[in-house]
Amino acid sequence: MKQKIEFMGKQKIELMGHVVAGYPTIYSCLGAATGILKGGANFLEVQFPFSDGNADGILIQEASDYSLKHGFIPKHGFTIIEALVRNTSKNIIAMTYANIIFRYGIENFIRNLKDSGGYGLIIPDLIYGQEDFGVRSLCHQYDICFIELIAPLTSYKRVKEIAMQTKSPFVYVIARNGLTGQQTQIDSDVLEYIQNIVEICALESKHVMVGFGINNAQQIALLTNKVYGVVVGSYFVDIINQNIESSDLIPILQNATQKLLQIDS
Repeated sequence: MKQKIEFMGKQKIELMGHVVAGYPTIYSCLGAATGILKGGANFLEVQFPFSDGNADGILIQEASDYSLKHGFIPKHGFTIIEALVRNTSKNIIAMTYANIIFRYGIENFIRNLKDSGGYGLIIPDLIYGQEDFGVRSLCHQYDICFIELIAPLTSYKRVKEIAMQTKSPFVYVIARNGLTGQQTQIDSDVLEYIQNIVEICALESKHVMVGFGINNAQQIALLTNKVYGVVVGSYFVDIINQNIESSDLIPILQNATQKLLQIDS
């Protein structure tokens, strides 16, 4: 069974990092992921690249396109997850789009994720309340956390429904509409929106992780003690891009993660 996740009263904010599977190579992807986890992230999204990710900003979409053009197949994603799980106690999450899972075979995908040691699954275009073709029930059957997304236009009634039904200990709250990558201004309106979601979810003992446009330590400081954690994606892809010729991404991504979390190395 999944580990119990605690939050109340803790000062440390959790981080969910992000890599695009196979980018720029499987070896480099593993190095980057390992560095992020060593740097302080307790969660990591491994994105299975898709040619038309409707939530992806330009950095992540270009990384996905590169990985696909260089031969990525879903099997490589499971290999990466399995290698990470074998060498860490952290929580490794598959992130992808519904079409990939449908083409692969829904139960086959979820079974392979379970066999590789995956913790959870995020599918941005499988919206709560719409037909999911059994994905959520299969995740529950295989003890995989299906992580629900809550967007700014999600009604508070729907937020309560999501918090009540999800088997995951947390939900993923999108800080703003639009694509990933563009910086989100953590202003009073965003904080009020997040606080309202936190209060609703707390009634069902669910925690909140906030993502989309979170890419610097100042933003994270503003969210500390307000949410359980943050999700950071394009920041890490940008660091990889800046060091794409490096033979060892582990220390580079470890340092970048510590900088983000304001951890002394």
